Amino acid sequence: MFRSISRIPTARLFAAASLSTASGFGLSSTTSTEAAATTANIAISKSKFTPLTVSKNEIVGQNVHKITLDFPNNTDVLGMTTAGMLMVEGDKRDGSGVTARPYTPVSRNDTVGKLELVVKDYPTVGNVSSHMCKAEVGSTLSVKGCFTKIAVEPNKWKKVGMIAGGSGITPCLQVAEELLSSPEDTTEITLIFCNKDPQAIFLKDHIDALVAKSQGRFTVHYCVDKAGITDFWRGLTGYVTPEMIETHLPAADGANNIIMVCGPPPMYNAVCGPKKFETGKPPAQGEVSGFLKDLGFTSDAVFKF
Repeated sequence: MFRSISRIPTARLFAAASLSTASGFGLSSTTSTEAAATTANIAISKSKFTPLTVSKNEIVGQNVHKITLDFPNNTDVLGMTTAGMLMVEGDKRDGSGVTARPYTPVSRNDTVGKLELVVKDYPTVGNVSSHMCKAEVGSTLSVKGCFTKIAVEPNKWKKVGMIAGGSGITPCLQVAEELLSSPEDTTEITLIFCNKDPQAIFLKDHIDALVAKSQGRFTVHYCVDKAGITDFWRGLTGYVTPEMIETHLPAADGANNIIMVCGPPPMYNAVCGPKKFETGKPPAQGEVSGFLKDLGFTSDAVFKF
């Protein structure tokens, strides 16, 4: 439909990942010169939306696009603190105006001249996601930020467990790559990545490459709602259960271990309880409930993206 949107194999898409900063961890390739750019300008602002030019729009999975946005100057950097996000503005599906949604970049924070977003389109209900996935090369998307959600530092926790549903993988990957890129960090990271079926799993080649490079520090369990006989599925099946969490993720240990969750509302409701939304205020963490509360996790050991 859009000639500017290309479809490329995931393996080739991430073939350059080994050239990225911080010992090869990162979706976006950068050079040592780029990584050393300590005097670069910050590309975007927290106070206003900045139009960024779409230089690539690539299909990397079922209704999943990798979108590259060029900064106003090729020496600019994003300047984000992990874990963080930015807001992207887009047209409402019904044509009644514009709205904005949060997205987590998959490019490293010090990548020079561009940022990269992986966006899952919801063709019948999406607003900003559909607007972004339809964006043609040469058009612009308006971005505001960056906003820090939780500061991630080497050895802040002994073990990090993650539960991600669909596009909720992006903030989890951001945290994992930040920790894995630190030479002094020893954090053990375990992820349960949930999707509808085996064909819906995206970024798998990249995730598996991170696991292979992690020297045992990063473990991933793929989980699907259902799998057909011809899928020869060997991963987890069904919605996340307390048994899955207890078997595969770190146990409650005060503030030493943390579980991070990002996914659709039903996942939050079952696993950790919803975030708290109040008019005119940014979302708050809300009380911990659900499976994680039953397993002994308290508010200082759970983070809801």
